[in-house]
Amino acid sequence: MRNKISVFFLFLLLVSSHAWSQQPQLEKVRIASGGHIVHFMPLDLAVAKGFFADEGLDPEIIQLKGGTATAQALLPGQVDFSLNSIDHAFKAAAQGKDNLRMVALLNRLPGMVLVVDSRLRNKVKSIADLKGMALGVTSKGSATHMVLASLLSKSGVNPADVNIVDAGSATFPPALDNRQIAGGIALEPFASILVEQGKAFVLADLNTLKDTERFLGGTYNQAGVVTRQDVIDRQPGLVKKVVNVHLRALKWIQEHTPQEIAEALPREVVGTDKVRYVKTLEKLREFYSTDGVINPQGVENVYHSMMASGALAANSPPIELEKFYNNHFVTRAQPDPLKKKQTAR
Repeated sequence: MRNKISVFFLFLLLVSSHAWSQQPQLEKVRIASGGHIVHFMPLDLAVAKGFFADEGLDPEIIQLKGGTATAQALLPGQVDFSLNSIDHAFKAAAQGKDNLRMVALLNRLPGMVLVVDSRLRNKVKSIADLKGMALGVTSKGSATHMVLASLLSKSGVNPADVNIVDAGSATFPPALDNRQIAGGIALEPFASILVEQGKAFVLADLNTLKDTERFLGGTYNQAGVVTRQDVIDRQPGLVKKVVNVHLRALKWIQEHTPQEIAEALPREVVGTDKVRYVKTLEKLREFYSTDGVINPQGVENVYHSMMASGALAANSPPIELEKFYNNHFVTRAQPDPLKKKQTAR
């Protein structure tokens, strides 16, 4: 009897071992992200919904602080993908490292709000009225600084004619209260909170396509999936899989309500105030790309913001903008942008 039991268990062990050996091995991929913020939410959603496993991928998400850190991890090969604005590819190129490529777009709008002290409501009627005032951004040279400079420039104000003050989410409200700044660029949910508290009013809401087109002249390519040209050359199949994951996440976002999106995400992404998170997503319905296609106008607007803010020096060599993005993996119906010539001066 004992021999029969032993043989039976040995048989089960052999069957289970065979079944395990037949399981497809997931391909590991390392991706750098700038944290659990709304700009990178499609990645968080893709992880939560298991979209990577569906593509045969085992993701290792490296959470770093800010876009500069993620781009710096991508350049030397510490990771093979990062979530970044295309401005980091331009900055790297200005330093002689021109191998970064955006392969899918996540955010088609800046996702920022230009707010002004409520006490200045009768004085400030347009962006041009901000000339000579102190304005807050998260930090000089940051994405918020670049967008503010572009808003000023396109409204006829020399960005040098305002005083730029570092004011992050924690320091912006007291700086506004103490009149150290007249306003500036705020992100959600902090922009909405300031308005709800009656401390500020909105001058330009760049969470909406209407205001982005009105003030910037078109879309603005904020965060996207970025890789290196050598990865595209060596592992095009991997690039396609990573792009597919994010396209699926973007599609899921379009097909579900903010409440459903929040329910699908872990607490480390949503935070402790789920109601506020849902309200933020409601304001960002137009923020996320619907198809992942990188728009030439959106790229040009990023480049303009860099020049206006000084993120790229005025005497920098011309940059062939289309060299730094590739729509091939998003849609084969689009002409390959690498074959075109578009030089910005």
